Amino acid sequence: MTESVTDHPDAFLFDVFGVLIKSQGKAHVERIERELGQPCKNSKLMEVYNELRPALDAGRVSEISYWNQIKQRAGLDFLDPVEAIEVDYRGVVDLPNREVIDFMLELKDHGHTVGILSNIPPGLAHDLREKHSVWLDRLDAVNFSYEIDVAKPEPEAFHHALASLGRKASSVVFIDDHLVNVEAARREGLHAIHFQGIDSLRNDPLMGAQ
Repeated sequence: MTESVTDHPDAFLFDVFGVLIKSQGKAHVERIERELGQPCKNSKLMEVYNELRPALDAGRVSEISYWNQIKQRAGLDFLDPVEAIEVDYRGVVDLPNREVIDFMLELKDHGHTVGILSNIPPGLAHDLREKHSVWLDRLDAVNFSYEIDVAKPEPEAFHHALASLGRKASSVVFIDDHLVNVEAARREGLHAIHFQGIDSLRNDPLMGAQ
């Protein structure tokens, strides 16, 4: 995509986890290792977990298959994939970043086009929709990676999101907490902000007088 980035942006595309929903951070990893791993195998567990995650997020493997592969490759003979899914997703959607959600909805109230683009597997998306439908239902576009068959930072993820917003790249500001995704968005012609908190987001020049 080679569009100019000189247009004044009038649409906004938010990441979910780490932006609209607070990350569990280290506690998430510690829970997985404690409840699913073994001390001598936890390093391999998380290595395979992270290696295979893009395929899960993009819907190329099922959640059961994902955990069965981790079980096999990490040598965790007693791992139960169903239990692993519950441990992995437990509480992940329970910490809304209320200030950022409110700010996003302010943009919507002011007439801007607003959507989300999230790397997310089906079970976690179900939890998110169940708990946060009030604000999700107000958005113009909801792009979940497992539904669009591609995950960030792949270019096609941004192309799909732009189509769902009905906007060209140069009119969209993308907000994400992972720099790799921010840089990928910029390569596709979007404006992009590396999210580091609500104050810096509000004051970013790309947000203008929003």
